[in-house]
Amino acid sequence: MRTLTIDKTKEWTIEDYLLLGESNMPCQLINGELIMSPAPTPKHQRVARILFKLFDQVLSNKGEVFFSPIDLYVDNRNVFQPDLIFIANHNKNVITERGIEGPVEIVVEIISPSNSYTDRNQKKDLYLKFKVGEYWIVDPGNKTIEIYTPSGGSAVPEFFASVEGEVKSVLYSELTVKLKQVF
Repeated sequence: MRTLTIDKTKEWTIEDYLLLGESNMPCQLINGELIMSPAPTPKHQRVARILFKLFDQVLSNKGEVFFSPIDLYVDNRNVFQPDLIFIANHNKNVITERGIEGPVEIVVEIISPSNSYTDRNQKKDLYLKFKVGEYWIVDPGNKTIEIYTPSGGSAVPEFFASVEGEVKSVLYSELTVKLKQVF
């Protein structure tokens, strides 16, 4: 059995990250720091499953939905593993042997108390700078969904719904999510 030791004294790059090989432990490269986290909770998994099925059902003729863990290469210091990624048929060239290498249409992060700050701040800003079409923050604890776009910026979401509301994709009007379906 191999033990993984994380070197916190250096800034990690994609090359360092790739040396880790495949792992059952979720890890991401965020601003040059290797971040490892425990497996998602059952609640997190339920929300991810519901959203995956909805995205797949509504958007299957327009592209492909992927779920975590899959690497999304943002730049040389950032490799994320979002919960869901939607890639349109016209953009399939971003799918490579090692993961997703280029901006995608929709990224969904389901937050938990341990990753809320990172997902709401560092990753949101980087996703929008990377020109992801829509960045969804799904918060099971507060029963909210927020949708951000590069044109709208990171300060105010294009859509925000809580408890019994609904959100609608900016890019795909047929993709409407009623929060009662998710939480």
